[in-house]
Amino acid sequence: MKLRPILYATGLMTLGLGLFMLPCVVADLGADRSEWRIFFLLSIMSITIGGVMALSSRHENMEIRTHDAFVLTVLLWVFLVLVASAPFFIGFGMSFTDAFFESMSGLTTTGATIMTGIEDYPPSLHLWRSLLQWIGGIGIIVTAIAILPSLRIGGMQLFQLESSDNSDKFLPRIGEIAIQTAYVYLGLSVICAVLYRTTGMSAFDSITMSMTTVATGGFAVSDASFAPYVAGGADIIAIVFMCICSLPFGIMVLTLHGHWRAIFRDPQPAVWLVMAATATALITLYVMNQPNAEIGDEGALRMVAFNVVSILSGTGYGTTDFGLWGPFASAIFILLMFLGGTAGSASCGIKTFRVHIAFKAMITYTKQMIRPNQVAHVRYAGKRVTQNTLQSIMIFMFLFLASFAVLACGLAMTGLDPVTAISAAAASICNVGPGLGEIVGPAGTFQSLPDAAKWMCSFAMLLGRLELISVFVIMSPAFWRD
Repeated sequence: MKLRPILYATGLMTLGLGLFMLPCVVADLGADRSEWRIFFLLSIMSITIGGVMALSSRHENMEIRTHDAFVLTVLLWVFLVLVASAPFFIGFGMSFTDAFFESMSGLTTTGATIMTGIEDYPPSLHLWRSLLQWIGGIGIIVTAIAILPSLRIGGMQLFQLESSDNSDKFLPRIGEIAIQTAYVYLGLSVICAVLYRTTGMSAFDSITMSMTTVATGGFAVSDASFAPYVAGGADIIAIVFMCICSLPFGIMVLTLHGHWRAIFRDPQPAVWLVMAATATALITLYVMNQPNAEIGDEGALRMVAFNVVSILSGTGYGTTDFGLWGPFASAIFILLMFLGGTAGSASCGIKTFRVHIAFKAMITYTKQMIRPNQVAHVRYAGKRVTQNTLQSIMIFMFLFLASFAVLACGLAMTGLDPVTAISAAAASICNVGPGLGEIVGPAGTFQSLPDAAKWMCSFAMLLGRLELISVFVIMSPAFWRD
């Protein structure tokens, strides 16, 4: 295993986190809060440590093998979570468990939180939480577009950019992919912030909330999540941007470079939007026929659409406690957590393309059982899906559901009730944020969970964010023997 490239990348990212702490210093100075000293000192430390790591490990030949890429992908995320947890742990007196949980939730764009009385914290911490999700979002997108396909994880090889199609050749290197994606990501963030500002949000809230919206993260600056902004119509803007940012960023980049056919070549956007519309229609009809349902001033359709898109995209904002809408709605929301967004977005879950291919494979195999001599192939986006890719997808889906089952049982062993254990497991491994019930539902937090449960949920967030297999691979003894 080559340590130099791993140390170099880790050092650069640590240095980058230190630089991102500086806006938090400015936020507190502008609000005349003394907490700016915390972020200033931690920024200097991160920049120094990261700079030393990067300079000492820099080498002309920085190429890495697939074997090393697995280690880099997992180690980088864990190390950054540790660095990002420092302000929570050192500056605001949280326990190490809580600080690690909050940091992991931020960088994996999960949105689950252990914090209460969020309004009482200084602007620096609000901005830091939003920045973590914003950084995590772009990191996840670049990982999904540039790294996971080459590692052939969970069928992601379908989205390799090194295709024979000419429209996929304009971004041949990971660095260039990151830059092009960052332009789109930053542009969406700016547009979202400007539109939020027009609804009456303060300048600070519009910036922080736009970052967590585009990252499909869900951290808010209020215990009431997105509810305070509904009156101004910000929820409508949020719906639009949560939808956009749940779609493949690779398609957006290709489109901006004139490759319009990319929109129609990938069936993911259409399938995802159909799922969102179907779930919204079903739950709206159900809620409107519930005699005791509490419908906000915005109306049932708008209220349901916001929460459906929020959960399906993995953002996790809430305007109301949808756990009170009845058992049918709760069941649909659990299902939406697992479905998630599309490959190449910041959303997580099983992903639309895997569900789509698994469904088509089921139909194909059923036809073959009826007509054994018929030759039928599973096709996706106009191309035949190879047996290796199908196997990779099926293994991923099995591991995902098995991991969820083990996690739910583990959480139940800590004393949590079944609803809390199951929904917390789903919300963590699917990187959604809120679960169901009084404890971890939209109106609650993960604060009261035992420390053992918080560590399990933190591990589940990492598993779900890194597509499971990359974590399981480096946990295998055979990996290290090679």
